[in-house]
Amino acid sequence: MALKYVAKPAGGFEVFARTDDEAVQTQAASLLAMGVQLRGTANRLRGAVLSDEAVPVDEILPDYVRSVLKLPALQPVSGKADAAAIRQSLESKYQLGSRALRFMEELLPHHLNAYADLARSQLELASPNAVFHLLEACLNHPHELVRVSAAAAYIQHSPELPRLIEILAAGAKSPEPLVREVAATALAIEQADHPALTALLGGNRGTMAAGAGNTTMIIHGTWAATSAWWQPGGDFHTYILQSVRNDLYNQADRFGWSGAYSDSARALAAQDLVTWVNAHHEQGLDLITHSHGGNAAMLATHLGLTIGELILLSCPVHFPKYAPDFSRITKKAVSIRVHADLVILADRGGQKFNDPRIGENILPLWFNHSASHDPAVWRDHNVPAMI
Repeated sequence: MALKYVAKPAGGFEVFARTDDEAVQTQAASLLAMGVQLRGTANRLRGAVLSDEAVPVDEILPDYVRSVLKLPALQPVSGKADAAAIRQSLESKYQLGSRALRFMEELLPHHLNAYADLARSQLELASPNAVFHLLEACLNHPHELVRVSAAAAYIQHSPELPRLIEILAAGAKSPEPLVREVAATALAIEQADHPALTALLGGNRGTMAAGAGNTTMIIHGTWAATSAWWQPGGDFHTYILQSVRNDLYNQADRFGWSGAYSDSARALAAQDLVTWVNAHHEQGLDLITHSHGGNAAMLATHLGLTIGELILLSCPVHFPKYAPDFSRITKKAVSIRVHADLVILADRGGQKFNDPRIGENILPLWFNHSASHDPAVWRDHNVPAMI
């Protein structure tokens, strides 16, 4: 069952004593946000993102998000945690070793109180060591979203990379989309060729010409090549076709790309998109893009693609590496997103565009990367009026 959307998170250490959907997502955001602060902007991503571009911390983690989550200000650190000593301390004080993951129902309240106590220490001390204790404990949390978020936040400072990779690889196979996307994104930053990511990838589509004229098309993001929502017959595709844009491209040879997490995959997608558009005589089409599919579309404008309207759903901001050639957008560019998107936090991208040529629309929802392509969200929040 998919996690419920969060409209108004309650931050602070008390949230770590709960296991409801709102609490679990808030904990995940808090852990990822701590990782952002401890990491800072000085470090390159390892294999998946090839440039030296680094997004400023305040763009990845806006001040209002830190305020809502009730997080302290943390300074970047470069050293490694003493993971073995931290585990010994946790086991001694809280009996919170690996047994926490295989908790019995009667022990759960004790473990949750321990997580809350560790979170309170982190809030009061505002020290890297307090954060490391919380992250180490949360690697054994009963909810997988919290485990993968802890691993993603801890990965630069833990001396035990294989252990974290194992947690992320398991999460990349989760049936829960938010868990899967956070885990897969963090895993790809460290090991883009990990076998756990292979099942999430797809191939490029053919370029047989059809040509509908004045067409709207959906472009999926990372890890979504084999997902149904964006394809003909999928829930989002059907909703857009029937209720928003009746010219939505609806043929079997619609454009798709691998969905791999790398600069090179997005660059190839941009090239293939230009080839597809030219073969279909669709220059000037409107694009509804999700996540890094929007960044692939932006790259395509520098290769000669003309877009009517560029609609960016939950697009990670990596400016200026990914920015459109605005002379190639004949109508407008619109961004629609949620607050503190967990996948974008894991991606280490900015949470909004700071360019007046891109209209920003932030939905009254938090954390969920997929909410922006949910037909119910579009209906409930009148998203068609934003585009």
